[in-house]
Amino acid sequence: MAGRRALRTFVAELLDVPASDLTTHFSCPRCGAGPGLSHGRPGYTLRGEPVPLALSLSRSSGWILLGALVDPPPGLTIGVDLADPSGMAFEGFDGVALTPAERATLAGLAGLALLRERARLWARKEAWLKMTGDGLATAPDSLDVLSRAEIRDLGPGEAGLPPGLRGAVAVSSTGG
Repeated sequence: MAGRRALRTFVAELLDVPASDLTTHFSCPRCGAGPGLSHGRPGYTLRGEPVPLALSLSRSSGWILLGALVDPPPGLTIGVDLADPSGMAFEGFDGVALTPAERATLAGLAGLALLRERARLWARKEAWLKMTGDGLATAPDSLDVLSRAEIRDLGPGEAGLPPGLRGAVAVSSTGG
């Protein structure tokens, strides 16, 4: 709930309108779009008209990351994601989440360094999948995010985030 409130306030500030004038309008490639939908790509309407923003939201460990493109050209989208390294410590993560090339980059890492790199790769995947609108309908182990120019890692402490979290932003035309 806090993430959605923060996003609504963020949008209202970007557009310089009262938040109460905005109507939530999510869209999902499988379920459709509209004010009755509670998942998918976030969006808003203002007095019945779509707002000129591409939006993304991520939550992790009590933190919220918001991303927006103002007046994007048609098809330009954004995805943001946060990942907490402490959530990457479970057995089997690499096999279900990472491609063979990504697993190879983890060779020789252990402890916190391994968890941080897993979190970095996961944040990149989620940002990409939010940007494309595919979400986890795409198997994470089939998506290699090592060298996609459309994805940028957020540095430790960037965007006001605590140094322990890993974040990424992806921006591209729909479908990458």
